[in-house]
Amino acid sequence: MPIVIDHLSHTYFDGATSVPAVNDVCFEVREGEFLAIIGHTGCGKTTLVQHLNGLLLPSSGRVLVDGLDTADKKQRITLRSLVGMVFQYPEYQLFADTVREDVAFGPRNMKLSEGEIALRVSEAMSMVGLSMERFADKSPFELSGGEKRRAALAGTLAMRPKYLVLDEPMAGLDPQGRQSILGMLENLRQETGCSILMVSHSMEDVARHADRILVMDHGKVQYLDTPKAVFSHSEELEAMGLSLPAPCRVAALLRKRGVDAPADVCTREDLEAYLLGRLKA
Repeated sequence: MPIVIDHLSHTYFDGATSVPAVNDVCFEVREGEFLAIIGHTGCGKTTLVQHLNGLLLPSSGRVLVDGLDTADKKQRITLRSLVGMVFQYPEYQLFADTVREDVAFGPRNMKLSEGEIALRVSEAMSMVGLSMERFADKSPFELSGGEKRRAALAGTLAMRPKYLVLDEPMAGLDPQGRQSILGMLENLRQETGCSILMVSHSMEDVARHADRILVMDHGKVQYLDTPKAVFSHSEELEAMGLSLPAPCRVAALLRKRGVDAPADVCTREDLEAYLLGRLKA
């Protein structure tokens, strides 16, 4: 059974003031999919994903992970082994003396044997492209920015989550660093079959990599569909304060000039195929 978000609402309280952050959200996360979550700042994206492993509990509604309810304290302990969370700037989570010890922290808390812990550390570091020989005994604070992010991600992967939730994992990275992390996530999904949920502000990244995109606005789900279907609502997305992928913007400009560019162009490949088709026509 996948993750089920069932009429989830969450309200923050500050003294006598209440601030609704998520309002009556319903959707399911499919097994093995890459689901991107987008929306303007303050729309409820982070609040939403923090419910997926019980960091936050619903004000109303419920969240089920493989049938386990986050509101049940005993079930919450089990489901947290299923949902791995990677926060914005995950390198800030690093704390141990060596990369090996940092990656081992989660498996050790799971009360695994030392042999199993060593296996998982080696496996996770390999997944993120950090060799044991070069990095295991280094201080995590001696690593480059991109290496720190990989080490932090390895600490989550070592727990072998079925669902990997990432909140702006590419924040602050240059384009090469972003593509490196995204390529690693794609490989991870192919190797393990895990589902990936990623909050992102990079429209090009989600257009290229996501199977589906969930668009939030003022705490509610506005769209949940394929990238082509979501970005075909270009005017509505811009009205929400969202930018569009560059190919989508080019297609929109062509349409304004009377060219019959399709509304579902959202990647460079889509745009190139359309333009080449016009040249051959």
